[in-house]
Amino acid sequence: MLDVIVFLGIQGSGKGTQAELLAEKTGFQHINIGDLFREEVHKQTELGKKVQAIIAKGELVQDEMVFELVNASLTNNCPGVVFDGFPRTLAQAEFLLNNYNVKRVYYLELSEEEAIARIEARRLCSSCGETYNILSKKPRQEGICDKCGAPLIQRVDDSGEAISERVKAFYEQTFALKEFFAEKGLLKEISARKSIEEIQQEIINDLKIR
Repeated sequence: MLDVIVFLGIQGSGKGTQAELLAEKTGFQHINIGDLFREEVHKQTELGKKVQAIIAKGELVQDEMVFELVNASLTNNCPGVVFDGFPRTLAQAEFLLNNYNVKRVYYLELSEEEAIARIEARRLCSSCGETYNILSKKPRQEGICDKCGAPLIQRVDDSGEAISERVKAFYEQTFALKEFFAEKGLLKEISARKSIEEIQQEIINDLKIR
């Protein structure tokens, strides 16, 4: 079975950044479920149209749709996968354990208040998709992408009521995964208040990567 490393944490905890860094370090494929669904929405595929309505409400996409997208997104001959934003429910966690060799699950701990502040500060390039944060990763010119010069936007699900719904969904469903993976002996909790470099080094040390 394919080796897998999972990053869990409330939205805004930085799990995407750490997953990307680890994928670069290991050569594993980085799969961000949210990005995959947003790509489907952008292409306006049949799946994308269904997902668009769900995301706009801040709700979680159904497990079957997630499984379909995960299986379709795997590249040939990849040495392993770093999952970011998956699993989000116990059914998804069971699917993962049954179909992959889960080596480690990292839970980035962050309070709800801090998470909301970080989410509201996120910005996305309207053209190339580069991400920014007006608190921690500001563009050189306010509102403009450093890479391509296009305007920065705030995602629909990064503001107002959608954030509240996503945070609520996290505590109702995804938070239970922390206990689930801890009972399996797979979980390591790391404070998301540390710097990006400190968190990365802690993960590298834990996995014994050179």
